[in-house]
Amino acid sequence: MSQTLRIALFGGTFDPVHLGHLAIAEAARKALKLDRVIFIPCPQSPHKEHGTLASEEDRLEMLELALEELPWAKVSEIEMLLPPPSYSWITAEAMREVYPESHLFWLMGSDQWSVIQSWNRPDHLADLVEFIVHDRGGESESQPGFRAHIIKGAHPASASEIRSHAPTRLHSHWLAPKVERFISLRGLYR
Repeated sequence: MSQTLRIALFGGTFDPVHLGHLAIAEAARKALKLDRVIFIPCPQSPHKEHGTLASEEDRLEMLELALEELPWAKVSEIEMLLPPPSYSWITAEAMREVYPESHLFWLMGSDQWSVIQSWNRPDHLADLVEFIVHDRGGESESQPGFRAHIIKGAHPASASEIRSHAPTRLHSHWLAPKVERFISLRGLYR
């Protein structure tokens, strides 16, 4: 009999991935005794007006660099392989096929949790996963019919702040060294 894995799906644009993302994943891993956190970069978030600045390939490579020394963290290209838009319930269904015996969670920030009811088919997503909500210090409200585990903690890293200050100052204290080097070498966010 195989062991049931506890897996968190962590979606986002990761444009770029930063130490805040890694801190959130680590906090979730510890709090819920997760076996794995799967980072899932999306081609275009249906919740954001503007597209990504870095290409899909660059964002995947930055994630691989950031996660290469974290045996519990993996990258999945699944949303980049599925037809757009990147709806979370479609991703969760696809991951349920990949990990049929696993206990799946969806890791998100409190900003997205507060608008979960506006997502495409949120009730269906709630049937597929339990939610892990990263709360940066406020009080995350409960959502009727949705099971959520609230994890606390704040990290100052911001992808939009990193992008807006590149290339003059990359906030190297917010980036894994290999990711910072990759951004510089590729001339991203200029």
